[in-house]
Amino acid sequence: MEEKQVIQFAKEFLHGYFDRNMTSLLPMMHPHICWSPFYNREIIKGVDAVLEMLIQEAKQGYIFVFDDVIFYDVQFSDSVWHMSYKMNLGIKEDHEQSSFYTYGNLSILQEKEHILLTEVSMSLFETEKQMIDHIVEESHAKQNYRFKAIQYEDILRLKQVNDDLEVLTDNIPGGIFKCLYDEKLTIRYMSEGFLSMFGYTRKDIEERFHNSFWEMIVPEDRQITLQEVQRQMALGKTKQIEYRVIHKDGHPVWVLDKGQLIEDVLGGVPSFHCIIIDITEEKVIREELKLSLERYDIIMNQTDDIIIEWDIVHGQVRFSRNWKNVFDNNIFKLHNQGLDNQGIKKVFHPDDIEKVSQLLDEINHGKHYIEKEVRIINKQQKYQWWKLRLTAQFDKQNKPLRAIGVIIDIDEEKRRSQYLLRKAQQDALTGIYNKITTQNLIKDYLAQMSSDEMCAMMIIDIDNFKEINDFQGHLFGDAILSDIARRMKNNFSDKDIIGRIGGDEFLIFFKDVQNREMIQSHAQKMLNQMQLLEESHGDQLHISCSIGVSIAPQDGIEFTELFQKADRALYQAKNEGKKQFVIFDESITQEYLIFSKPRSYINETIDSNERNRISGGQFSEYVFRVLYNSSDVGVAVKAMLEIVGLQFDVSRVYIFENVDNDLYCCNTFEWCNQGVEPQIDSLKHVSYEKDLGGHYIDNFNEEGIFYCSDIKQLPKLQYQILAPQGIKSMLQCAIKDNGHFKGYVGFDECRKNRYWTQDQIDVLVFISEILSIFLLKTRAETALKREKDGLLNLLDNQSSWIYVIDPKDYQMLFINKKTKEICPQAKEGMPCYQVVMQRETPCEFCPVKNIKGDCTNQKLEVYNPYFNLWVDVDATYVKWQGQDAIMLSCHDVTAYKK
Repeated sequence: MEEKQVIQFAKEFLHGYFDRNMTSLLPMMHPHICWSPFYNREIIKGVDAVLEMLIQEAKQGYIFVFDDVIFYDVQFSDSVWHMSYKMNLGIKEDHEQSSFYTYGNLSILQEKEHILLTEVSMSLFETEKQMIDHIVEESHAKQNYRFKAIQYEDILRLKQVNDDLEVLTDNIPGGIFKCLYDEKLTIRYMSEGFLSMFGYTRKDIEERFHNSFWEMIVPEDRQITLQEVQRQMALGKTKQIEYRVIHKDGHPVWVLDKGQLIEDVLGGVPSFHCIIIDITEEKVIREELKLSLERYDIIMNQTDDIIIEWDIVHGQVRFSRNWKNVFDNNIFKLHNQGLDNQGIKKVFHPDDIEKVSQLLDEINHGKHYIEKEVRIINKQQKYQWWKLRLTAQFDKQNKPLRAIGVIIDIDEEKRRSQYLLRKAQQDALTGIYNKITTQNLIKDYLAQMSSDEMCAMMIIDIDNFKEINDFQGHLFGDAILSDIARRMKNNFSDKDIIGRIGGDEFLIFFKDVQNREMIQSHAQKMLNQMQLLEESHGDQLHISCSIGVSIAPQDGIEFTELFQKADRALYQAKNEGKKQFVIFDESITQEYLIFSKPRSYINETIDSNERNRISGGQFSEYVFRVLYNSSDVGVAVKAMLEIVGLQFDVSRVYIFENVDNDLYCCNTFEWCNQGVEPQIDSLKHVSYEKDLGGHYIDNFNEEGIFYCSDIKQLPKLQYQILAPQGIKSMLQCAIKDNGHFKGYVGFDECRKNRYWTQDQIDVLVFISEILSIFLLKTRAETALKREKDGLLNLLDNQSSWIYVIDPKDYQMLFINKKTKEICPQAKEGMPCYQVVMQRETPCEFCPVKNIKGDCTNQKLEVYNPYFNLWVDVDATYVKWQGQDAIMLSCHDVTAYKK
């Protein structure tokens, strides 16, 4: 633009000013204009303040007569025109007119074809000396002289101030723009940062968008953005919104728009003065985090496990949302940093109270990880089995702060395990303990029995029972044995150990008897019950029993020693006429050593088991115990395959598990007998469709059993994959998870075609079920932990400071790695205001307070005096582990503030 055009612009400005034409002046002024008026030391800054000053001047009623103006010392530098002027000005007042010269300086910013006035200074003096002389003449006061001198000095600084302001505007992060609050959002000003952010020039915006900011917004965002602006304007004069703007290269740019609405003092269209920041990268990170949290929440919603957090210091227990689906919400009552006695008795099964007490003691004594299986009463007032896993956190003095963990529903598994255990432990005919279980239970009790305790072992042998079987039949004899077992259970305590150790022989172990007289009373009660049983059958049955008793610790504290002495006493009772009891006494049982052969408890057999040929109860019990007590199920499974293989003399025992959405199976465990070639390395990825013909699962019957005595009878594809392994016969048992086929346990015979008996098949199927239960549970726990760890790792590797809090008490539920780096003292369970702001009470400006109802997101900038940082905080409502929570994402914007 040429000099004469700028001078013409200056003349129009001066005409507009002295004519008091506000409408013509407003478009000519820069938003950050600086104005030094007549006889005023203060420099007026900003277009709104200048308008206010002009309005006040107009109220004084002076009429100016504009005569002529002379511009001199016109210079152009760095896009700004600087000029001085001298003009003859007349003032009309009360029909009188006076004239005088006025002087001044103007600075005009030129951007392409647009020009705006940035500085105005007006004076009645041409030089500084004139001004000072005039002040001295009028005032004769030193103070007034200095005051007026300062005014002129401020005028001289005005240009430097304006230059500094311009530099600051062009260098803040993002950009600045001004637009009218009209339908087009007509743009009135744009900073260089604004243009740089979107890649346009001023000419581009004029030609492509007709200086309409509305057209620059991505079409899909326009209406929702307008609605949000209208909503915020109904609440105040400031806005803070996010939307997308079209970049010159075509891609959308996410921006954060913070602005204020300024009313037009003359009644014109109000305008927005806005700062705009590019947040595209932040939006991508935020979306990734949102998806991560959703995936984590989906996983938590798909499991019945309950997350527990116990704040030991404050005596508070919190659970994940799914807790209330199973339990009453307030069954836990805390007292003195733990559950009080009444709370424990109300919540837990009486037999598990000691476990809970042990758990509390272990934590208080510094144990970091605790795992317990307990029964908790549910909403239906029934006890349900849960596995409680807790990891404790301690302070520097090793005092417990909190315990965090999970409560896993094991009710079905536990009851199934208990059923399998009972099945393995019970005698099939009578329902009381079998021989091996009886022995193991007594051995375990003797090992931990206190030194001042008295116990008794009682062996009961039915007199002449062979005659009952011979004359009445085995079915009648079995009924009598069942009746005797029932009478034992009804007449003795549940804490006593009652078992069947032979065809017609029983054993009762009485715990903690008070004296010898009580032992005699128990023995006599058994004799009386046999008498009642005989009388109930009239003359058809003559039945009695002989009883031998040994006492611990006087007769020994080892099972074998007590058994042999009770057996010697039993021999004495038989020898003295039967139908009586004898308590072991060394002096009266010597004859036993001469005329009888000492018995071994282990070598005794049970009649009913002999008739069934293979029971497998003892062996199944052993398999179950090993797996149940093992800390590494994988190692235990390998050991069990070897034991099963040797016990049943098969060539190969193995497990195949489904992979790749059940389309393939993989040989995960294998044991081979001596001389049998292993196959596990070549069977890692077997296709049910391609390798096994697509119908392999159809070989399994409704009970999940696939039995083939000769593999030559199988379809071609199946035979071709089995024959190279040397297999001649095989038995396979399905692994099922909630009815879905997940693999199989197999037994191969490679030496000859083998025909398994039904009893053998039953035992192998039972053992396979046990293996399947433990294997499936282990796989499920491993998969869940892997997914959970992956999601938490994703949150930890975000560059933002991210933490999740409970909106009710501000306690932190999750803290990512970035947050812990700046706040090393941060621990889950601590209130966020204490960690982040070093306060004792919640922050007054906390964005969490405004998140309610339809408002699920709040943003604001916060100054943190403790860390001396400005932080852009984004607070969002989320679901965290099933409960309502607020996620705060913080970005350091200190550099922008500077």
